[in-house]
Amino acid sequence: MLPVRGEIRESPVTQPTESNPFPKNTARRQQVRHEANQPMKTNSYKTAPFAVLAALGLSVTPSQAQDNPNFASGDLMLYFQQFGGTHTAMFNLGPAYLYRNATANIPNIISIGGTLSGSTGSGGAGFPTAWYDDPTMFWGMAAVLDTSASTITPGPNGDPSRTVYVSRNRTAVGTEGLAQSTAWTAAANSSMTTASSNIQTMNLRFDNVLLTTTTTLVESAASSPVAAQNPLNNITRLPGTAYGIFNGGVMGSFNTGTFGTFGGVQAESALDFYRILATTNVNANPTPTGPLRTGSYEGSFVIDNAGSVSYVIAPVPEPATFALLGCGVIVGLARRRRAHRQ
Repeated sequence: MLPVRGEIRESPVTQPTESNPFPKNTARRQQVRHEANQPMKTNSYKTAPFAVLAALGLSVTPSQAQDNPNFASGDLMLYFQQFGGTHTAMFNLGPAYLYRNATANIPNIISIGGTLSGSTGSGGAGFPTAWYDDPTMFWGMAAVLDTSASTITPGPNGDPSRTVYVSRNRTAVGTEGLAQSTAWTAAANSSMTTASSNIQTMNLRFDNVLLTTTTTLVESAASSPVAAQNPLNNITRLPGTAYGIFNGGVMGSFNTGTFGTFGGVQAESALDFYRILATTNVNANPTPTGPLRTGSYEGSFVIDNAGSVSYVIAPVPEPATFALLGCGVIVGLARRRRAHRQ
């Protein structure tokens, strides 16, 4: 039986001997590392999935044993690459369905500026110090739970098989809660199979390469599935077809100056986030809703020049709005007190 994340299990006890008076598993309790309420004592970027879970009051159960305990199928992978760069960087943002179900903005999910600009010799990606102003820099995200074309029973997250989550460059600030890009569409059922398989190939790299508890993977661009699945055109220096079906790629770009204020964040770039159903013919009650093989807009991700990533689904009231709300409360209380005295 697979452990539930957060479950505490007793290890078999090895009796002390003269040569080994303190065996490592004596009276030791092993805790599965995906415990949302007890994040590991590591850098902030390593606890991002837990922060999201805690913020939404949710926990996650793994669908299968993993090499990297900080990864499970269906996790949303955020990645960066640079045209002509030597490395790519990939970060785990936790289960994609958490963002699908979000009812409020999620600020400061992960802070990765140090990793992006850090030297490759010390675990960084070696991107320019001002990566957020560099038009050769790109970022994107993708997730898929499984790739079975025959399974019609939704997984534990409520998504049918081959449901994919992908980003698309947000072209203008626009209005929070509304897309500012064209929804992705898949031409046929086979296209969903292609996309889901290629996304899984990339994301499983995170699981199979890392035998540690990190939520970050920096590797050579020459062997990186990020670069392979998100090619950059050598002539235009722009994204090509991603995951075999998304023409123009799912990545957003950076440029000199800021993108604008979005969701209360002074953003350097923004990505619209889409969920694409491969089928609506499933054994589920209720039946998953959404257009077939056409992306449904779920929200937008933004990043600031410090590398802090946030998720936005609604406008953030301006300080003046908060002040007016406060005045309204004060006036209401004053009137209540006056009426009580009379």
